[in-house]
Amino acid sequence: MPRSVLITTATLVLIAALGGYWLGQRQITADAAGVIAAVARVHGGDPAACVGWPGEGAVVMHVNCAGVVYVVDRFGRITRMAEEGI
Repeated sequence: MPRSVLITTATLVLIAALGGYWLGQRQITADAAGVIAAVARVHGGDPAACVGWPGEGAVVMHVNCAGVVYVVDRFGRITRMAEEGI
């Protein structure tokens, strides 16, 4: 096997491994109370008045603060979904 093929293959494997490690480190590892407190802190609510429940798929948690439902994904991004009752 030519040396250039081995170097190219080893470089691609190294890049894929580093990319996988980097993406794996970006996922949140907080517990439910930590996620609820973070959503309340970002959106100005009281953590004691917020309620959270597990999500499915890419959604880690749904958090309801003051009648507004927020969705937290596995990267920690918070998205406002809808007001309760709509």
